[in-house]
Amino acid sequence: MKIKNYEIKISPETRTFIVSILFTMLITYILTFIYVWQLIIIPGILAGVFNKTIRRGIYSGALGVSIIWVIFMIYRIIEQNAYINLDQFAGLIFGGLGYGWVIFVLISLFGVLFGALGGAIGSSISILVKLRLERGESELPKPEKLS
Repeated sequence: MKIKNYEIKISPETRTFIVSILFTMLITYILTFIYVWQLIIIPGILAGVFNKTIRRGIYSGALGVSIIWVIFMIYRIIEQNAYINLDQFAGLIFGGLGYGWVIFVLISLFGVLFGALGGAIGSSISILVKLRLERGESELPKPEKLS
């Protein structure tokens, strides 16, 4: 009996995209335990730097951050019964219990938005830097003197 070896051929752009998602997930996981959620834009920026297009930068930042946030929230709900807190907070906003899922979705959307924003910023910066280096402009233009 012969076993065939199957090769999976992946383009370099797709490989970079997958690596940037995994790298973003790792950095997001590390920054999640700092409890300063505003720093979540940093992994998105790093994901965007890896990719050549803004679209892939946005996708990699959004996917990397949102996957880890959703896994972390599900873990907290299962392990530490955090859904009660979400439900109580939603009850304060909406005036009744049973709306904790809305807060869960909002937190997930914030993760997606921060990751996508960071990915767009990172890929835009890397595109601008590459264009500047290709032109050979190593120095910044000097401002003109006002008379």
